[in-house]
Amino acid sequence: MKKVIISIFFIAGLLSSCDTWIDPTINVDPNNPKDVAMAQLVAPIEANLAYIVGGELARWDCVWMQQIAGIQSQSAENDIYIIGETDVDNAWSYNLYSPGMISTKLVMEKAVEKTSPHYAGIAKVLMAYHLGVTTDHFGDIPYSDALKGGIFQYKSTYDSQEKIYSTIFTLLNEAINDLSSANSTFEPGSEDLIYGGDLEMWIKTAYALKARYSIHLLKQKGATAYSDALAAIAKAYTSNDDDFKFVFGSAYNNSNPIYQSEQERSGYYSASDTYMTMLSSTNDPRKAVYFDGTVGSKPGVPDANAAIIGVNYASATSPVYLMSYVELKFIEAEASFATDKTVAADAYNEGLKASLVREGVYGDGVWYNTQKETAATITLKKIMNQKYLSSYLSVETWTDWRRTGFPELVKATGAVTNEIPRRLPYPAEERLYNGENMPTGKTITTRLWWDKL
Repeated sequence: MKKVIISIFFIAGLLSSCDTWIDPTINVDPNNPKDVAMAQLVAPIEANLAYIVGGELARWDCVWMQQIAGIQSQSAENDIYIIGETDVDNAWSYNLYSPGMISTKLVMEKAVEKTSPHYAGIAKVLMAYHLGVTTDHFGDIPYSDALKGGIFQYKSTYDSQEKIYSTIFTLLNEAINDLSSANSTFEPGSEDLIYGGDLEMWIKTAYALKARYSIHLLKQKGATAYSDALAAIAKAYTSNDDDFKFVFGSAYNNSNPIYQSEQERSGYYSASDTYMTMLSSTNDPRKAVYFDGTVGSKPGVPDANAAIIGVNYASATSPVYLMSYVELKFIEAEASFATDKTVAADAYNEGLKASLVREGVYGDGVWYNTQKETAATITLKKIMNQKYLSSYLSVETWTDWRRTGFPELVKATGAVTNEIPRRLPYPAEERLYNGENMPTGKTITTRLWWDKL
């Protein structure tokens, strides 16, 4: 018995002193780090955001908005509004939430721990963008209860879209304050693939997004949405050089999502006859940039001879515009129209010119001068139609149509719904794993909170 007791104490002694004689890193797997620096998270967050906004979401939205057409297989089904809950699983679970919002929330938390408000500001702008894109596609979404412990909580409650929008503006206001802080322990730099750590550009982007999300609330807030947008515009972008864009790499795994889609599913997407006709009606020089060809496919009537997406938007290194000076000027034109048509016309003209310059087709300005508007000729329809023509492959075109009814589109031949979709279905994974919290009774033609009649 005595020997047993001695043995027990001997073993206990060994265990209590093990960290003094066994290398404490012996069980650390270098391929599975338990922590990651803020600088290592920023670039993947930006790339992932641009990939989903410029890829799958753009393909759905811009098919429905008749900028492009679905020609075969699943894309042809999208053309007539066939989209199911399993189709959106990847966008929701493996882009927007994970790694998107989860990684962004991690940067926000680390920035507080490390007293680095400049990183916090960038992360809050990116989180506001993630939330805006997600709620504008789905409506009510999980957020307040969803991003805990570095994982997506499958049993999360849903925040109303109204609450999400309030959160977006809070994040953007906090981001502006954080980015304006005099001191930050860690500073963003080259790992920021969009602005290279330029804090002033991130501040301008926060204001630009405030303008975008303010004008989204037109149906809820009326004229206040316009005044809020104009107040933000005054502190936002001043030229195309300020654009919030992500430029992809030449390596296939780092390449533009439209390029990847075309490489993997050649012939799935082409020009829509609706968009092609609008561009052709004025001999718009951007047509040759947007498309390789002049034939468009009518919505719901696939035409294998239709033009393919142009190389400027479908090459490996083509950028995705997340927010732009062009968009901002058309927001200004819309927001000014009711009270000052001279300002509205000037903003419209500047937006058109900026678009032509960005696409490399401004030339000597002759065509531009034939398209300029004045206070006497400007209309809301012209503003929104020109914004549509200047926002190729942008998810904002769907939001603008839902807000204003412009451009005036006719539903696709053979459409499976009685109108063009107004939201995405919730994912199958949410129904299966979070059905008790997921809103029910929604269809793809159910209006969002801000899209009220």
